[in-house]
Amino acid sequence: MDAQVTPVAVLILAVLSGVTGEVVRDVLCGEFPPLLLREEVYATAALAGAAAYLGLHWAGVPDTANTAVSAAPVVTLRLAAVFRDLHLPRLQRVAR
Repeated sequence: MDAQVTPVAVLILAVLSGVTGEVVRDVLCGEFPPLLLREEVYATAALAGAAAYLGLHWAGVPDTANTAVSAAPVVTLRLAAVFRDLHLPRLQRVAR
């Protein structure tokens, strides 16, 4: 944000950063393929947190409070995914 990039660039970089950390963790834990390649909500949670951060930044919320508040949707979505076994919908192939 300090580099004056567009909001879309901020969202893309935030999602890439969040997802990369998850993939590295999966590889180090011996999960293959990484859970990201399945129907997990890593990217969705990262996108929700980044969007919340952008919105709060535009609203003028101080950075410390903004960081704490925008982490809430990420943590909530990931905990819901783990403890409630929530997944993104899978695309179904249509039989011909």
